[in-house]
Amino acid sequence: MDWFAWDFDHPAYFQIYADKAADAASEGPALAALLDLPPGSRVLDLPCGWGRLHPHLRARGLEIIGGDLSRLNLRRHVVEQPASLARLDFRDLPFRTACADGVFCAYTSWGYFTQDADNLRQLREFARVLRPGGALLLDLAGRNFLKEAVAGVEGQWLEFPEDGYEERATWSRDGRRIRTERHCQGETFRHDIWIPTDAEARAALAEAGFGAVAAYGGLDGRPWTAEAERWIYRAIRTGCPA
Repeated sequence: MDWFAWDFDHPAYFQIYADKAADAASEGPALAALLDLPPGSRVLDLPCGWGRLHPHLRARGLEIIGGDLSRLNLRRHVVEQPASLARLDFRDLPFRTACADGVFCAYTSWGYFTQDADNLRQLREFARVLRPGGALLLDLAGRNFLKEAVAGVEGQWLEFPEDGYEERATWSRDGRRIRTERHCQGETFRHDIWIPTDAEARAALAEAGFGAVAAYGGLDGRPWTAEAERWIYRAIRTGCPA
């Protein structure tokens, strides 16, 4: 089983990421503003999780359709933020070609797959479902910032007693992927995410069919820098969908 199919579909997910509910109040409006689409635009929220950012997209007058692999997250979404939802795999989206004006991909939700071809396929599927001229907002962890943050504690178990879990982070031998192990509710969870360089992210976007890439270094839309905590890309679907 892929790590994300297990980790994100376990009740401990909501405990480990409890702080993200509060973060939504600042992240949601900021990311929705960076997506920068007019009211009435149809936006696919992929992955939508439990819908924590949904109200802020809806507040801008956007028509939101959510999608996620996790049944657990989708069930919570239905209860807390009723919406049109689909259970899906990023590599084979259940949406027709050119059906959307925007794709919203928040909180480092690209790079999950072990194979580069599958990560590229995710972007190609995002491009396929966008109309020409549609926008993708891709919100990633800044690689250099993450490297610096992990450097002093790599391989060490860190305890978060108030949140009820412990974790340790290590980089893969080739330095491309960050692997985070967590112990929570008597279970072990292992995230394994590719953290691309800026050049790799831009090359993948171009190969998938995106152009006119604008890059930001924070939620406030500040200019991109290599040391920024977040690398947020707004890319435009070019040409005709494949």
